[in-house]
Amino acid sequence: MYFISWLTDFALVLFVFAGTRSLAEQNASPLLLGVLGASFFLASAISNTCSGRVADRVGRRVVSLCGTGLFFASLAAVASISAKSFWFHVAYAAVGVSVGLIYPPIMAWLGHGKRGRSANRTYLWFCLAFNSGMLSAQLTGGWMFEQFGSRAPLLVAMGLTAVSFSCLLFLTEPAVCRDAPEPEPIADETKDACLARAFTRLNWIANFSGMFSMSILWFLFPILVVRLDVAPAVHGIVLAAGRLVVMSSYCVMYLLPFWQYRFRFAALAQIVGGVGLIVISQAHSVAGLMLGVAALSAMMGHNYFASLFYAAAGPAPQRKARAFGLIEASLGLGAAGGSFFGGLAGSDLGSRAPFLIGAALVALLLVAQAVAYWKLVRPIRQRRDLRNAAPTAASSASIEVV
Repeated sequence: MYFISWLTDFALVLFVFAGTRSLAEQNASPLLLGVLGASFFLASAISNTCSGRVADRVGRRVVSLCGTGLFFASLAAVASISAKSFWFHVAYAAVGVSVGLIYPPIMAWLGHGKRGRSANRTYLWFCLAFNSGMLSAQLTGGWMFEQFGSRAPLLVAMGLTAVSFSCLLFLTEPAVCRDAPEPEPIADETKDACLARAFTRLNWIANFSGMFSMSILWFLFPILVVRLDVAPAVHGIVLAAGRLVVMSSYCVMYLLPFWQYRFRFAALAQIVGGVGLIVISQAHSVAGLMLGVAALSAMMGHNYFASLFYAAAGPAPQRKARAFGLIEASLGLGAAGGSFFGGLAGSDLGSRAPFLIGAALVALLLVAQAVAYWKLVRPIRQRRDLRNAAPTAASSASIEVV
């Protein structure tokens, strides 16, 4: 399953890199790139919302196979249709639908029967696997683009998707995942489940603002780097550096769990990400771009890994795929908004304006999260801490609430 995750994101990022870079070099408008990104991510958000529910009912292998088959067909269509055609936009959105069918079932399947530290370790490896796929695409996509043209990354993506489909075709474990009984919950995890669900909702907001900004990086950053005369290979290296920061964030969060159920660390990560967006908007060198991308990536690394942690701890086992689908849907909706409104801003205000809009949204939604935490999550946190403290420290007078 980790190998399939690596293959899927390798293919997906090759597709995104080749398409956006090619259109940017053809002087496509920011609005066109924004609309393409919005259609892709909106389709993905809808697909993620539905696929998790379906996978919980009919099985994870079936849904993932359908998604991978559609992914291959959509890549073939994008590679063969002119970017000026209406059907190119349809095929682009179909890629979003296909990816939305793949990941919620895989994420639920990976976590089947695992709890606590074991679940965290599983999702760490999952995050490293798919991010390694993204990193591989960013490091090689620019080189392929320069050496063999814009279609080469798409053809390689099709080959990777075919391998992924073959792997899923011969796997039989999803049937076991659906039919085997789940272990009884551990007492400490039961106490944390309500709080985990509350933090999950906060993370939906964080994911929305984070992916709003990250989609601007994926779909509108190419326009900025082309205008700064950054070569495709260097463009890929800048994105790859950000991906390494994301992966490092996952490892730190796994090894040092001090951030769990602590809103202040989520707030700090989002402040760092907002600063990174401002840095990108002002950068005129590769070093400046890399610094800004690294800061933005640190925010996304925290947001996503925290989402997986709370989703694994909160919902009932039979609703895991649905929970992971809602995480991916919050990411997709944010990315759709970032692509569309970033494209509008880029057309009217220049190629740097979308990053400032992303920073403003991160700040605005961080305030919304703080209010939600204080009004809704903090009381749950207090009750949970009181229950945990009662057996061992009845006279405890100070309870950390942030």
